[in-house]
Amino acid sequence: MRDVAVKAKAKLGKLPGDDLYNELIHESDLDRKIGLLKTHYSFLEDTNSKKDVEFKLFKNFYQELKSLDFFLEGIESEFFKEYFAIYEIYLIQEVIQCIMNNTLEKNILNLRENPFSKDLNIEIDMSLEEFIDGLKDSKYYRTLLPFINKNMDRESLIFLSSNALMKFYFRDLLKLAKKFKAKERVLIEDFIGELINLSNFEMLYRLKKFFELNDSEIFNYLIEGGKGYNAKRLKELSNLPIDEFLDYLNESKYKDIFDNAWYSHIRVNRKKMKLFKDEIVKERSTVLYVISAMSIIDTNIDNMISMLEVDESFTLSERYELVIVR
Repeated sequence: MRDVAVKAKAKLGKLPGDDLYNELIHESDLDRKIGLLKTHYSFLEDTNSKKDVEFKLFKNFYQELKSLDFFLEGIESEFFKEYFAIYEIYLIQEVIQCIMNNTLEKNILNLRENPFSKDLNIEIDMSLEEFIDGLKDSKYYRTLLPFINKNMDRESLIFLSSNALMKFYFRDLLKLAKKFKAKERVLIEDFIGELINLSNFEMLYRLKKFFELNDSEIFNYLIEGGKGYNAKRLKELSNLPIDEFLDYLNESKYKDIFDNAWYSHIRVNRKKMKLFKDEIVKERSTVLYVISAMSIIDTNIDNMISMLEVDESFTLSERYELVIVR
């Protein structure tokens, strides 16, 4: 195991155990829950609000990413950075949503405090065109440029620009994967392909269940490059009524993910967690090991924040359901 993987493994070893999870799940008072987190995370010592806890946990995660990237070189470092550039995309999506919903002034401090915002110009009164123009020197500019003059309603623009960014993200990862040597390239392509599958299935489910779209429109929103799902198979799935689509998934390893709309996103993330844990156990690729370790740590943050958000209105079983398997 290389030094960088050893360091990633050490970071995993610092994750809280089941005792802390159980205490958080059984506690309803926010102040006491924050107190429990302070016993495990020393950098939360002077923190007293959910917002500040979330910010400091994510800031620490960002610093951990930087510390690992320091030990990566060449294509491994490039791929590692690109994989976690998803947080830049999430931030860009959030800024666009704020601009279109006229809530930028209300959220601008939170947006600017995000550690991934250092290359973004975010001003209180900026228009969508001004924001996208500010990305002219970034890799996202050409993807977002067509949306400046799009004559479409607010919700459509938010959805379509977000979809375009996700397509760009996965396309870029697959392009970088081809730069690895043959054996590792296959492992990385399969890893990314599985993430694409989960993204596509979630998109298919949501579009078929909550929107009235024709099959060709649905297909256009899907991402090519999934493991075992080429364009032909994606088109076939797009043409299925939702009941037949769910029957198809229930005959595969993806069964039961969408049997409850409320928890479907959590169950998708549990599938991702299994993917990450498999890479940790198998240790077949250093860059996938490090990425998986940091993804597990990020999932732990999601779990912590979920536990802060629940109160006495949630039953114990509902609280446990919100925790993504560790």
